Amino acid sequence: MKSHWPTPASSFRSHAPSNAVGSRRPRAARHSACIALVDDRFTAWLMHRESEPGLEPEVSRRALLRVLSRVAGAAGLDLNFRRLYWYTDRPDRQLFDEQIVREASEGEETWSLLERDLRRLAEWQACETILIACDDERLLPAIDEAQLRGLNVVMLADEEVSDITLLRQEDPEWALMLSQADRRLVVRADDLAELRPLPNGVEHGAQAQSVGLDQQATIEEVVRSWWGTQSEETREELRVALAHSNGIPQEVDRELLLQSRERFVRPLSFLEKKQMRSCLRGIAESADSQEAVASYA
Repeated sequence: MKSHWPTPASSFRSHAPSNAVGSRRPRAARHSACIALVDDRFTAWLMHRESEPGLEPEVSRRALLRVLSRVAGAAGLDLNFRRLYWYTDRPDRQLFDEQIVREASEGEETWSLLERDLRRLAEWQACETILIACDDERLLPAIDEAQLRGLNVVMLADEEVSDITLLRQEDPEWALMLSQADRRLVVRADDLAELRPLPNGVEHGAQAQSVGLDQQATIEEVVRSWWGTQSEETREELRVALAHSNGIPQEVDRELLLQSRERFVRPLSFLEKKQMRSCLRGIAESADSQEAVASYA
């Protein structure tokens, strides 16, 4: 989809008279009223890429709006943030102006809360731009609806979006979601340094770990079951492929994603996909697959 935003770096003929035909003046970045919809765990992963699903670090939201404004400004977007909605399943008891917390209750998922607000904002046309920080592809229909109603959608992304061809191979669902956005804001972990927890911040590591262990156990069971059905020749070919690549073969990835989706009765989240691939690599790179499964668990 073509972007509706002006080109960040505008060019013009400096020696042409202002009223000459074809002359162009420099354009300032378009000022746009924006509401941010931000998922807690996805933001935490952007801040700390090595974190395991369910074990993401806490996020200090004190500087969150300032950080988002700075990242947007660096990309040539002049976003006037009216409000930020924070979607979480682990209350942090932080209280800041212009930030509203949407806490998922038992049985709810944060993406569904975000989707509901996105549809309402689009219906009421409450702003011009919506910034989304979430990796769940189930948001795609709501994003498309918002754009059809005239809203611009900007999405936070990690550096992998810079090679969209590779991303389409390794994570086609995430690539599809990013391609739907009008603009993508690439953030590095260093850009989010201000969001790291304060020394006296409240910790909820034990709660996060209990949630993560259930997810990890299911993912490991799916990967272990798939590995057990493969011939030794196929396993050896996979070991060789993994030794020469940071990712896993596309056909293997798709098969594991399909089996995981059937097991969870939903698509895997971005972090769960990374967990699945890490689990497979841990098993495959060991000389004895049974020993690898035992040590990984």
